[in-house]
Amino acid sequence: MNNGAESPINGAGLSDRELARVGDTVRRPAGPWSPTVQRLLRDLRALGFDLAPEPLGLDAAGREVLGYVEGRDQGWPFLPEILAVEGAERLGRLASRLRSALSACPCPPDARWQFAHGAPGPGEVLQHGDLGPWNLLWGDGPEIVGVLDWDFAGPGDPWYDTGHLAWFTVPLMDDERAHARGFPEPPDRGARLDAFAAGAGISAVELVRIAVRAQEEYERRVRTRGSAAEGGPWRTFLELGFHDKARADRDWTIRHFSQDT
Repeated sequence: MNNGAESPINGAGLSDRELARVGDTVRRPAGPWSPTVQRLLRDLRALGFDLAPEPLGLDAAGREVLGYVEGRDQGWPFLPEILAVEGAERLGRLASRLRSALSACPCPPDARWQFAHGAPGPGEVLQHGDLGPWNLLWGDGPEIVGVLDWDFAGPGDPWYDTGHLAWFTVPLMDDERAHARGFPEPPDRGARLDAFAAGAGISAVELVRIAVRAQEEYERRVRTRGSAAEGGPWRTFLELGFHDKARADRDWTIRHFSQDT
């Protein structure tokens, strides 16, 4: 139990993100986009999406303050709750629930996101932008209790989050990559694809198309954002060749699963 003293939170990120727990709150570096993200979190919670952390403004040091969410992270190898076929179905349901909530969120025209300004355009809605097992928490049972790290939120394809989560949890990549990402043994991708699609309320064929679009979009984001002056973590992603990995995963997905992309 945290007594209010500040203690660092060590995660599985690529670099020290300067996260700290203080009592029942988490403190993290803020950016110009943080007020908009805090508003999004308030709106999501007001709509009943209680997996979003509670936004609590900024502290005296200018850090973003969020309610602390108790839970288990993805682990390595992945938690049984992810590895089970039932876990894939549950992840699909999460993606569907999140997409519905984000589609209903209002967005002011002066919204400032990390890599965008304003409200979603035609055919767009708000998205989490980094929906992967690394940003989820599980409770004592199989249920997901938290969706974390909303810094990449902003307008975009309504199905991007769904495709991104399926990419890494079906997973739509070769066995070597799947092992590195958390699968100790080659997974039954066909069963997991069907289960995730059922949870998301779409066909497996459509899920593959959505995932391929997410892989393409992620590659584009790494290239463009990583090359920008304010690239931040995306510059690290570019240097590590994540765009190349996304393209290789897309090619693998098309070869093995796509019927009409």
